[in-house]
Amino acid sequence: MKSRDASHGAPPSESEPAAARAERPNLEDPRIVLSLLEADQVVAAKARTRFGKRNLSAPARLLLWSLRVYVIVMLVIVLVSVIRALHAGH
Repeated sequence: MKSRDASHGAPPSESEPAAARAERPNLEDPRIVLSLLEADQVVAAKARTRFGKRNLSAPARLLLWSLRVYVIVMLVIVLVSVIRALHAGH
């Protein structure tokens, strides 16, 4: 196991004074890290974590396109059924 230095959130050594240990935040907790950042730093960090377009395999793309076609066909069937039901009521 690699040893971590104190600047990266590792527990302080016992040779440090208690006051220095009490002032150092636990950087392993994301809530504490977010509370320490400035507002523009939080916005910049969130902008870097946006999800981009993913490369899908051919079977996954085929499945998604077939689902799109299925939804369109079902919409047409429902629309035709509604129109026929309205005309049958006259």
